[in-house]
Amino acid sequence: MRVMLIALCGLGLLGALPVQAASADKESTYEIEVVVFENRLPDLVGDELLAKEADTRILKLEGVATPDAAVSETYLYPAITNLLERDGHYHVLAHQHWQQTIDAKTIAKPVKIVGDNPAELEGIVRFYMSRFLHLDIDLLYHQAAPAGAQSGEVVYRLTEQRKVKSQETHYFDHPKLGVLVRVMPVEKEKL
Repeated sequence: MRVMLIALCGLGLLGALPVQAASADKESTYEIEVVVFENRLPDLVGDELLAKEADTRILKLEGVATPDAAVSETYLYPAITNLLERDGHYHVLAHQHWQQTIDAKTIAKPVKIVGDNPAELEGIVRFYMSRFLHLDIDLLYHQAAPAGAQSGEVVYRLTEQRKVKSQETHYFDHPKLGVLVRVMPVEKEKL
């Protein structure tokens, strides 16, 4: 009887191992690409859309991850960034690309977004799983104030939290800024 109990326990443990291995395999890695651009069309931005002085200090950039160089040879959006630049009404401020595993909101590290001119654009993007995929964006865009203005700069803020789907392009809108984000699952062979 004792031998049979040990054998059954052994089978039970062996039966549980594939389940644990399967959950480890479910850890998903995603490739994320972000394009931030300025809207230069006139008369679309009112004073109420400016970030207030207190808002410009809310960003918490401590403990954020800084993505390494591009994770693959080509970006997903080179044609779009070229079109935006050639149009003249838009200016690409940042174009970043990285891979990360999906985590719960409480432990997901935000990724630092920095523009080509770091004094102009700063912010974070946080990608996490909470039943569905989610993306939080918090960006500050510093622009020189027009001649004759009282202060030396104008600050715009874009903050948004959204449920997203992978393999789709997501557009985050602000009268002064636009953000394009694409989230793509990385196949296991690429890792």
